[in-house]
Amino acid sequence: MDRNEELQIKLERVRDLLKQHELSGLLLKKQPNFSWLTAGGLNMVGFATEMGMTSILVTETDLYVIANRIEAERMMDEEGLKELGFKLLTHEWFEDKEANLVKEVVGDAPVGCDVQLDGFKYVEPDIKELRYSLTEAEIERYLFLGARASYAMEKVLYEVKPGDSEAEIVGRLSEELWKNRIDPTGFIIAADERIRLYRHPIPTMKRVEKCLMLSVNARYRGLIASITRFLYFGPLSHEFARQYRDNVEIECLMIAKTEVGKEMNIPFMAGLKRYEELGYPDEWKLHHQGGATGYSARDIKVNESTTQRVQENQAFCWNPSITGTKSEDVFIATRSGPLMVSKPVIFPVMQMEVEGIEFTRPSILVR
Repeated sequence: MDRNEELQIKLERVRDLLKQHELSGLLLKKQPNFSWLTAGGLNMVGFATEMGMTSILVTETDLYVIANRIEAERMMDEEGLKELGFKLLTHEWFEDKEANLVKEVVGDAPVGCDVQLDGFKYVEPDIKELRYSLTEAEIERYLFLGARASYAMEKVLYEVKPGDSEAEIVGRLSEELWKNRIDPTGFIIAADERIRLYRHPIPTMKRVEKCLMLSVNARYRGLIASITRFLYFGPLSHEFARQYRDNVEIECLMIAKTEVGKEMNIPFMAGLKRYEELGYPDEWKLHHQGGATGYSARDIKVNESTTQRVQENQAFCWNPSITGTKSEDVFIATRSGPLMVSKPVIFPVMQMEVEGIEFTRPSILVR
């Protein structure tokens, strides 16, 4: 499947949405939606922002990119929009003429948008649903991201030494990810006691003594993978090893219960039950458990009232945690079962069977 074939699949979804809402056009301004529709294009300059620098306008018959003069040439050339059949609508960088250009195309007819703007109908929740079922080409890109990001994380952890700071370590991981033009969009890292103190420990100058947890949100051509790994120096205590394995088992159960066509709260509730059975009844209350992912780190943070159904080829990332441990990798829900996107590459592994599915999951790296 080439980019144009992927684009046509997505345009069909968008134009069905236009009919559903009786719209004459759809304006896409957010970076995730731009990357989705353009099969991996980038409309950003600052890589951590949700809003893009250029916009897309889809009508019933045409496809436009709206860009100021600074961005226009790169959009058409490097992002390949000219080859994909986009028509360019441009304006000066010092003029705010996007709305006027939209009106020149559609007149006074109603137009939807992925942000709340005067004169446009806000339809972002519906747009997100268009992204959920991944195409064959998106799955290929996701598997590339998962393999490269997993390797980068694990390589960096093999090289960590006691005394390295959390900030130094995420800097090295950034360097590894950038070798494949993968954007690190978020880091969680904790050395020693910080692992137990905080569920969202951002990087500090704290130096590693004995234990390290490293998590990353890594983005490749719009798609995001969330991954967590653990490193331990010296003999690993039986208690810590058992808790980590319990944590991994909860994640595996949630993965196994994520079945195409079933409600998303089913794996969530199964995970809560397993927390209790393993002796951690209230740990789930201390952090969200994850959910649907893809072009956002979490499109849906699932809870007991989430009744949306799992779509075929939809990406998920559950991240159950017990104080001091966490387990987290991306997978795709397929008709034949879970397809792991991120997984151990050079890390030690553990095998476990859950709900009749054989899982190969990362162990703690002991050095």
